[in-house]
Amino acid sequence: MAAEQATGAAFAATWRNSEGDVVGHAFGGTMCWFPRKPWTLRIVREGYSHIIRCGECPGCLEFERRRLAGRLAEKYSQSSPLPAKPGITTDVARPSANACATARLYLIRVYAAVEEHAALSHKLHRRRRLELEPGYWRLGATSFAVLSRSKSSAPFTLRRMGLRCRVEPILLRRGRRAWRGLTMGILVARQAYGENLNRWYCRGLPKAERETWEVDRHAGAKGYKRASSPRAWKGGRLVLDPPEVWALGRGDRRSLRRDLSAATSPEGVARVMEIVATALQKRELSSLIGPAARPVLTSNQVKEWYAEMARRKAARTESERTDSYSLPSSEKGGYASSGHSSGAPPPRVGADEHLYREMAPFNPLHLSRLPEDSLTELNRKQWLKRRERRALDAHLEGLRKRIAEKEGK
Repeated sequence: MAAEQATGAAFAATWRNSEGDVVGHAFGGTMCWFPRKPWTLRIVREGYSHIIRCGECPGCLEFERRRLAGRLAEKYSQSSPLPAKPGITTDVARPSANACATARLYLIRVYAAVEEHAALSHKLHRRRRLELEPGYWRLGATSFAVLSRSKSSAPFTLRRMGLRCRVEPILLRRGRRAWRGLTMGILVARQAYGENLNRWYCRGLPKAERETWEVDRHAGAKGYKRASSPRAWKGGRLVLDPPEVWALGRGDRRSLRRDLSAATSPEGVARVMEIVATALQKRELSSLIGPAARPVLTSNQVKEWYAEMARRKAARTESERTDSYSLPSSEKGGYASSGHSSGAPPPRVGADEHLYREMAPFNPLHLSRLPEDSLTELNRKQWLKRRERRALDAHLEGLRKRIAEKEGK
């Protein structure tokens, strides 16, 4: 349970004071992964400074998705009625609470190529009996979504047109969370949609909240690291650090960008992020469990280990020199003639003459046993492999003895 709590905390952003102590936690899912020149540029307002977002990483896209979901929740909140259809008037200025509670919206997801989204949306919105809300939202390069007040009219028409669709209810009581399925297309990289194509088109939404900032071009510090350096500074006393599991290498960050750019649907983006979260969680667990299980060696033990490795290397070098050294035939009593009389090729050397004979079997203490360990005749490759395994087994046995001696003390 403690490991699970520590792992969950590792995925959260932390507020720290000047001494480095954690004074609070924050949601890290909307934090920019690759800020723009953070060592030079910052935005400042009323003692609060922040990095400049890249607008392309998963954190920035999630931030924009939540802003759009908030605008949709504000427009279609249960406290206000659904917008009236064009051309229809009513004598009641505002319906009752029961009428608002019974108003329903449905997400109609239409599967089609990205080139057909605009034409199909225009064609569907011209049919008033479908009761569609204005606008449409792209859900990747393979589908788009429209909002309808009717559950069956739009699917029936789409199936007659030979299109595949899916209907999901919008639970307005959930507020901003109800619009996650409609806004997931923002998480797909812009490369998947192509040039001059917006992720969504909708009129009548409340305006997004805007704030005025001043750009400070010389506020950055040298040695800024995108993976671990702060993202925000408050009053010169608090800093907002990214989650601990963000310490990805440059190669991993490039692979992540490539995988996210290749995802053409919200489901593909979710799969990539799930893989990343699983890998980061495993690494966090290994960092929490691994160091505590390994004994800490003293300086004398480290020196002894290096001295032992030097002795083994010298012995191995001397053994190889002795094995590979052989006297020429001129120093063994002269050259011997082959004595060929018929012009036939010299006889072939037997394949078994290159074997190391009468080898002692190898009984490993810590390594897994192999079929070759019981052989008494080995070729050159098998002999070298057995020698390496003997050295590794002896090293493991030495480590075991040192750990036992330390625990005995």
